[in-house]
Amino acid sequence: MDAGDVGRLLFGRPSRLRLALWIHTHAGPRFFQSEPPKTVIAQSACGVELTRLVDLGMLTEHREPANRRVYYERTRSPLWAIITAAAKVVDPVDK
Repeated sequence: MDAGDVGRLLFGRPSRLRLALWIHTHAGPRFFQSEPPKTVIAQSACGVELTRLVDLGMLTEHREPANRRVYYERTRSPLWAIITAAAKVVDPVDK
C-alpha cells in the first residue's frame, strides 16, 4: 500500500499524508513552503496543507519581513507519532 492510497482513505487526500511523510523523513527542523517536491504535493496545494499542519499544532509558521519566503518548523506534537507509524507501513515517499 502506498502513501497516496492510505492518505486518500485515511486522511481525505493523498497529498496530506505524502507531505507529512516528506516533512518527517526529508525535511530538516526548518524548511520553506516551496521546498517539498512536486512529486509529493502540487505547489498550488502545499500552502493549504501546511496551514492545516500549523492548525493541528504540528508545525509553526515563520514569516520574515525582509524575505517573501514562508518557513515552517516542526513542533514536538504527539501527532507526529501517527506519521511515524504510517511511515512504517507505506511505501517511501518520493524525494
